Amino acid sequence: MYLNQFDHYVKKELDIIYYGRYVDDFILIHKNKEYLNSLILHMKNYLQKKLMVELHPKKIYLQHFSKGVQFLGAIIKPYRIYISSRTKGNFYQAIHKWNKIINKNNNLSEEEKQMFLSSVNSYLGIMKHYKTSNLRRKIIFEKTDRRFWEYFEVCK
Repeated sequence: MYLNQFDHYVKKELDIIYYGRYVDDFILIHKNKEYLNSLILHMKNYLQKKLMVELHPKKIYLQHFSKGVQFLGAIIKPYRIYISSRTKGNFYQAIHKWNKIINKNNNLSEEEKQMFLSSVNSYLGIMKHYKTSNLRRKIIFEKTDRRFWEYFEVCK
């Protein structure tokens, strides 16, 4: 209920047409930077009074849309969405960690198999929303230790 009120507030009362929200993250896009700057105090007050949440002062970014907007592990640009370097790097690190585990133990416990599968599926689930098929293929087939294929198979 409260989040629907916030959506209404942003779109109708603040007159923001281009707006996105997922849980407690949101982006506002407007052609006038000064207008967006003027909204910060209004939104801070609204969020405190109506939803009892704080607007994090270090997580407010105002920049030109052509530079892209970081949102939910991606960089959103006009007509294209890219996976963020951070998300990509975290996936590489996760695979590297699992490769070390299988090199050390030479096999996986049932719990480790489930944890590996959950980790990989989480990254693949995020990345499937972007043009990352080559990247996903590279990480899975070139960077992941072959011993994992004793336990898992890749399905489309």
